[in-house]
Amino acid sequence: MADTNKTDNLPAGTNEAVTSLFAIENLIKTHISHIDTVKLEMSKQVEMFNDVLNNDEGYKKAAEEGKEVNKKKAEAKQNVLKSPSNASLNQKIKDMRQEIKELKNALSNYLQQYQKIADTDQIESEDGEVRQIVYNAHLVKLSGKFGK
Repeated sequence: MADTNKTDNLPAGTNEAVTSLFAIENLIKTHISHIDTVKLEMSKQVEMFNDVLNNDEGYKKAAEEGKEVNKKKAEAKQNVLKSPSNASLNQKIKDMRQEIKELKNALSNYLQQYQKIADTDQIESEDGEVRQIVYNAHLVKLSGKFGK
């Protein structure tokens, strides 16, 4: 019986691609673990620093004064917002921020589609400026309902 290797039926370069995939996956897992470790250590350092601040009389006094100023500022802002025209203006700003957020999300989706179809990471805008498509990938934990 001849020795048949299962990888003979795979496309050329598969082994390298699989090896690269596993290497990248291991790098991702290592980085996630390292980030978690650094976050935990940073949390401890922040807690120690906050303890130092809270035990300093000068800082405590300044923090209390700051709270009082912030409280006065919030009250003054609420007084300004009592005017219907000011409240309307504030709401318009909030709505516009939300619209920009939604437009950016849609643009991101369109850019992904464009990049796949056009096979390029550049696009020329209406003003003639060439822009590069860049992504900022990040991980979020899945909750139990979306889990494996």
